[in-house]
Amino acid sequence: MTIIATLGAYAGFALLALMAVTPLLVELDQRFPVTRRAKAAEPERRMPAGLASA
Repeated sequence: MTIIATLGAYAGFALLALMAVTPLLVELDQRFPVTRRAKAAEPERRMPAGLASA
């Protein structure tokens, strides 16, 4: 097999593996949702009036 065919075969196997794992990832995402982290006590930086966009 040529290098391009070999790379294509590996990409196809990787795609099939990802498609097989997707339902598990969706189930885990629904079961254990990610909570947003509170920002560390970092004050917001204000933009100078001339640089602020509309």
